[in-house]
Amino acid sequence: MHQHAVRTAMALYTGGTLDLETAARQAGVSTDRIERAARRLGTTPSARTTSRERLNVSAD
Repeated sequence: MHQHAVRTAMALYTGGTLDLETAARQAGVSTDRIERAARRLGTTPSARTTSRERLNVSAD
């Protein structure tokens, strides 16, 4: 389950839905872990502008 939460958080981070800190907090891991996972898969955060509106996201 934990691995799924990290993958989901990484996808939301690289897609520009969540900032790095929020994605890591939602997955229960460090920001470094999200960044390493994104680099390992060759993805980077989207260049598009993200909204500053808070989103409620939960990991299973």
